[in-house]
Amino acid sequence: MVEPREASDEIGLDRADEGEAPRESGAVRALPPAPNGSWSLLSRIVIAGTIAVMAIGVTLHLVLVFLYVAPPNAISKQFGGLVDGYVYPEFDQNWQLFAPNPLQLNIAVNARAEVELPDGSRRLTGWVGLTAQDIRAIRDNPAPSHAHQNMLRQAWDFYNRTHDAKGRAVGLRGELSEAYVRRIAAHRLGPRRDGGQVVKVQIYARNTPIPPPKWSDQRENTQTGYQVLPWWPVSKEEFQ
Repeated sequence: MVEPREASDEIGLDRADEGEAPRESGAVRALPPAPNGSWSLLSRIVIAGTIAVMAIGVTLHLVLVFLYVAPPNAISKQFGGLVDGYVYPEFDQNWQLFAPNPLQLNIAVNARAEVELPDGSRRLTGWVGLTAQDIRAIRDNPAPSHAHQNMLRQAWDFYNRTHDAKGRAVGLRGELSEAYVRRIAAHRLGPRRDGGQVVKVQIYARNTPIPPPKWSDQRENTQTGYQVLPWWPVSKEEFQ
């Protein structure tokens, strides 16, 4: 006499012989693999299109940046507006490290805001050290981001290079640099601060000359200087 357990096993084996897989409670049937392990036609088209778009974008970026840093030539003169419009302000190139007179200042950029409270009154916030934020993010970080290392520094250098001694913007690039610095400050401060909506920002920089080495006979004024900018209104679009 056959035990019930053995009978069920025999039934399962018979069904397997007939081409039907044995039933197992809780088992999950895997989907059959794609034929020959290949991608579908649609997947291959999407992948090829993505690679082509990325290759074109990288090529255009390298060409425009090359035309910007290359000596003046017929092509760069003909397409100067296109090149400048792409490079400024995010991809501005700064070669002060290799200049005859490299940067010899410790620059600390700070910002504060004027906020509008729910009752309609306004108040000023305290100063926030934007450069100090970047230093904290970089220090002891083995792989600091490009934004923390260069964004604020290059934006401030771009601003100073496009403004005269009286702080007036020189052409369209000067106005663009103001908008760039203003937006960085607005994003760092945030749309709301101290219980109110940020409606204006003000920026100042503390410039401290780096003293020459002891073995040098060069004499420099090491007195700290301050550069205070006017109040700039900001809109809600600045925080987007």
